[in-house]
Amino acid sequence: MGGLWDGTLGAGCSTDEREALLKFKADLEDPRNWLSSWVGQGDCCTWSRVVCDNHTGHVTQLHLGLPQPSYLTNSVLSGKLNPSLLELKYLGYLDMSYNDFHGIPIPSFLGLMTSLNTLYLDGAGFGGLIPHQLGNLSNLQQLGLEAAGDYVLYADSLWWLSNLSSLKFLDLSNVDLSKAFDWLHMINTLPSLSKLYLSNCQILHIPSLANVNISSSLSFLNLRHNQFSQTSVPSWVFQLKSLTYLNLAYNTFAGPIPAQLQNLTSLRTLTLASNDFNHSLPNWLYCLHHLEYLDLYGNKLGGRVSTGIGNLSSLVHLDMSVNYGLEFERGIPESFKSLCRLRSLFLRHVKLNQNVSELLEILGVCASDTLQDLTLGSCQLHGQLTDQIGLFKRLNHLILHNNSISGPLPVSFGEMTSLNHVDLSRNKINGSFPTSFGSLTGLAYVDISQNAMHGVVLPEIHLANLTKLTFFLASGNQMAFKANPDWVPPRRIQRLMLESWYVGPRFPHWLKGLQDLTSLDLSISGISEQIPDWFWSMSSQFHYLNFSHNQIPGRLPDAIFVGYNDSLFDFSSNCLEGPLPTVSSNLTLLDLSNNLFSGNLVKFLCFNPTEMRTTQYLNLRGNLLSGEIPGCWKNWRRLEVLRLGSNNFIGSIPNSIGTLTSLVSLHIQNNSLTGEIPLSLGNCSNLRTIDLGYNGLEGGIPRWMGKRLSRLSILNLRANNFHGSMPVELCHLQLLQILDLSHNSLSGSLPECLANFSAMATSDDTDAAAVIYIFFGGGEVFRENQNLLTKGSFVDYSTILNYVRSVDLSCNNLSGVIPGEIRDLKELHYLNLSHNFFSGKMPEGLQTMGSLESMDLSVNQLSGVIPPGLASLTFLSFLNLSYNNLRGKIPSSTQLQSFDSWSFIGNQELCGPPLNKTCSVSRAVPGSGNGDEEDEFLWFSISTSLGFVAGFAVAAWSFFFALSTEKKRTLEFLNYPGYIILQRYFVWRTS
Repeated sequence: MGGLWDGTLGAGCSTDEREALLKFKADLEDPRNWLSSWVGQGDCCTWSRVVCDNHTGHVTQLHLGLPQPSYLTNSVLSGKLNPSLLELKYLGYLDMSYNDFHGIPIPSFLGLMTSLNTLYLDGAGFGGLIPHQLGNLSNLQQLGLEAAGDYVLYADSLWWLSNLSSLKFLDLSNVDLSKAFDWLHMINTLPSLSKLYLSNCQILHIPSLANVNISSSLSFLNLRHNQFSQTSVPSWVFQLKSLTYLNLAYNTFAGPIPAQLQNLTSLRTLTLASNDFNHSLPNWLYCLHHLEYLDLYGNKLGGRVSTGIGNLSSLVHLDMSVNYGLEFERGIPESFKSLCRLRSLFLRHVKLNQNVSELLEILGVCASDTLQDLTLGSCQLHGQLTDQIGLFKRLNHLILHNNSISGPLPVSFGEMTSLNHVDLSRNKINGSFPTSFGSLTGLAYVDISQNAMHGVVLPEIHLANLTKLTFFLASGNQMAFKANPDWVPPRRIQRLMLESWYVGPRFPHWLKGLQDLTSLDLSISGISEQIPDWFWSMSSQFHYLNFSHNQIPGRLPDAIFVGYNDSLFDFSSNCLEGPLPTVSSNLTLLDLSNNLFSGNLVKFLCFNPTEMRTTQYLNLRGNLLSGEIPGCWKNWRRLEVLRLGSNNFIGSIPNSIGTLTSLVSLHIQNNSLTGEIPLSLGNCSNLRTIDLGYNGLEGGIPRWMGKRLSRLSILNLRANNFHGSMPVELCHLQLLQILDLSHNSLSGSLPECLANFSAMATSDDTDAAAVIYIFFGGGEVFRENQNLLTKGSFVDYSTILNYVRSVDLSCNNLSGVIPGEIRDLKELHYLNLSHNFFSGKMPEGLQTMGSLESMDLSVNQLSGVIPPGLASLTFLSFLNLSYNNLRGKIPSSTQLQSFDSWSFIGNQELCGPPLNKTCSVSRAVPGSGNGDEEDEFLWFSISTSLGFVAGFAVAAWSFFFALSTEKKRTLEFLNYPGYIILQRYFVWRTS
């Protein structure tokens, strides 16, 4: 920047002023040598950034600031300000803005430079208390004190402003004024003030003003992003009749948009974004004919937008985005044809419900030559894009994501030669990729993901000339990417997302040399070739890497190095084998699940034991890993999700698992673990999911779980060797959605506090929703999943898991009466208490369980009649009450009579449809049955069952032998009636 703001030739500067500047320079750090011309005995008026008076030679201006913030710390001035500036008696202009003085205070000696009329210290990295000596600068007209970065600049009072009667420009943005209660009254003493910046000043209260002295002079007011306690705009704002710019964004103002704003008829910019304004748009708003910039983003506005909006013919920028209740009755109205100056239109999440071609036709009448930004995401648009899209030659940003736009992309798409950013994701666009796309030479960002496009993309044609392309996001289409081996991709590409594109079967060698590539998704791409060695030399440049769901064989390198923090690597569902690699400690997500990795975890888990890891998600499930789970977890303390299920691990769960205090989801199911659940697991108080099913764990279910793991939402201990009673302390788990303790050896009665499971009892428990989703960098989302036995078969729940409520206590030795409190679980969907020893009557009041879809109480010792309320469960689609001692007539209802007879078999005195047994008077009334008939039926049932047992025993023995080497998860036949009779033949009939 040398030579900029050079002084003009004149009398030359004085020796005193030259020496003062050299002393000033000596205390500055200048890494870019901007002041390299400040040397020797020459004329300082010729130095860069110095301006002198043409006649006297006195230094009058120092331009040592930047026009905007720089994020390169080695490109700005720092150090300190030397008091030698006081020797510049005629200095009127001093600009030090956007340098970095590392939080040092603003020098108080600046208050002695009374010749100053302009002082810019904006964003210069000063901190501490603003010196009141600045009030001595009575000639000051421009004062910029904007705070920057982490440096806290504050004022306890602004009384010193009252001396600056000539001040026209004041910028206190980001200055902490929370204790300067006199801020408004002091500013009101500045009769010449024209522009006022008070954004992000932590102002808590806006006082009232009796007399507004600045009403005639103030034209620009920025009160953006404060912490006002008031919800209404202060009345004195409406008296500022000269205002042309008003910014009240990012505050807490609420209610209707104030009608008094219509009196500010000179307004050209009105920004009310991110408040809580509600109601509909007032009609008077359309009378502000000078309005050029209107920003209503992120409020709670509703109702229909009037066609009167077309009266704002001066509009250049219009943003109504993210007002979810706002809608245009029939889409963009014809009156938009009057908006001939419109450059930016943002209506994201505003209901248009319009054909996109009709919308573009209206906008094209007058704005096709002016429109540069068009954002209409989530606007309920439909129809097809037609060739009229090519009329918008100046369009720079086109964002139409998350609509229902269909049809192919028109050829004229390539005529929008100014296009830089296009987002058509999450629509229904089909057809092939237009070859004209390669004509958009200015294109840098493309997102066409989650559409229905198909066909073949030839990058040499379709992506030709796109030398500026940095983001190409196209996942979720059914395209084939056929590149010649010598094709050279755009060298600037940073994110390339081609999930579901057919890129294989060979590994894409055109990736070699893409040094800027940081995110790559080639999942579900048909790649079946081993990853070449040269690719692993690129691993350190990736922030996101996804090769999942291919058929990639071979081994991973011994070590994978990651250069970025918060990196995400996913190689799941391939054919990778061999030992696990060691990985960098800064990897946030690693998914190697569903491969053929073997060996133990010792090297992978315990590598470099002194280095703390930042990994939050680790998924190794579905491999051939074996041995004991090592105890070196203390350096993995940031783990939130740990999935080790479906391997061959043995031994006990290590105590060090309790050091994972950030853990939210723990899955170690389907292994061969033994021993008890370690007490240290109680330290993991953030746990929402525990799945330890299908192991050999033993002992009692820990009582401490109920109190120490109070956030649990899913507890699955299915198919282990737990014994003892079900702890009453589990009732403290108010957020529990899914409880599966089936296939254990639990005994005793059920606790009578089941109603304490609030998430199963009420529908307004929003906290439980947090169990399902964990968000990682790059938009990656972890969704919890569970494989649940519902309605007699196993179903894997993921997307809708948050809405599922289930209790499965089947195949235990539980006894006693089913507690009546179970009817309070009104949100329960699936209930399975089968294969136990429950006795007594079925609970009354089951009709209150209106969400119940499946109930299995089979193979118990329940007696009495079926409660009539069961017939009221309209959502019930699976019912099994077989093999109990129920009697009487099955209640009549469309619901119950729709079930097959097997839902009720094995209940000797039960009659009526869907059973073929007709109810006589004696059988319809409980206790009036004939004894001979009962004995006859009993012996018939026993003989039939014995015959079935004999036949089934042969088949079952063969089945056991064939599966003797399989895991316990394959033994789900335990739920089938054949095994029931083998296991408990004499249990279901005790009378």
